Amino acid sequence: MQSPERPASVLLVEDNEGDATLIRRLLDPHPIELVTRLSEAKARLRQPGIDVVLLDLHLPDSHGVDGVRSVVHGSPDVPVVVLTGFDDETIGQRAVEEGAQDYLVKGQVDRRLLDRSLRFAIERKRAERALARLAAIMGGLCDECGRRLVAGTTAARES
Repeated sequence: MQSPERPASVLLVEDNEGDATLIRRLLDPHPIELVTRLSEAKARLRQPGIDVVLLDLHLPDSHGVDGVRSVVHGSPDVPVVVLTGFDDETIGQRAVEEGAQDYLVKGQVDRRLLDRSLRFAIERKRAERALARLAAIMGGLCDECGRRLVAGTTAARES
């Protein structure tokens, strides 16, 4: 996972060569792996080493938020930031509802915005995982407390 000393490793899922070149320049010095299909991204995410996915919504083998859903379902611990060519908040909102951490509109992205979005996406995903662990722990404690209460109530009734 990314540390403060190391730039985040990014899996860029983009089939447009011009957009990929621009994003690579904006992401310097982040290590970037480029794939052009959703199927390649899913295969790459089965291996360790990716901190965040930057996902185009329109790929040869995926269109729209179905790609987001597929990546999030297959790799739930890796944050996803969506890239869209459309300045359409509805599409961005749907992507976030499907599990993306953020969405950005191509052509409106600069180095600072892109870097901040990726950093925040990673931090939000960390917080989300921490909350899920805490909820699981609390659920276990509540179950244990509930068993103790039930046992205590049953023992009180029997006496």
